[in-house]
Amino acid sequence: MTQTDNIIKADPGKCFKRKIDGVVFGDEIYLGTTYYLDGLRLQEPIQESPDDFEEIDIEVRTEEIN
Repeated sequence: MTQTDNIIKADPGKCFKRKIDGVVFGDEIYLGTTYYLDGLRLQEPIQESPDDFEEIDIEVRTEEIN
């Protein structure tokens, strides 16, 4: 993972998953303030940091068509 200002970028072949609720994002995140989790408004907004996310392998699922 690399960080430039408020942008974090995952290593090749990886994407990000937010630890608190398991939501999967792409390979680049602009950190900011989170006001909602699971569709519910938070009483206190959360200021995101790189520690709030983990890198995971990108899963590619394919289906064979007959």
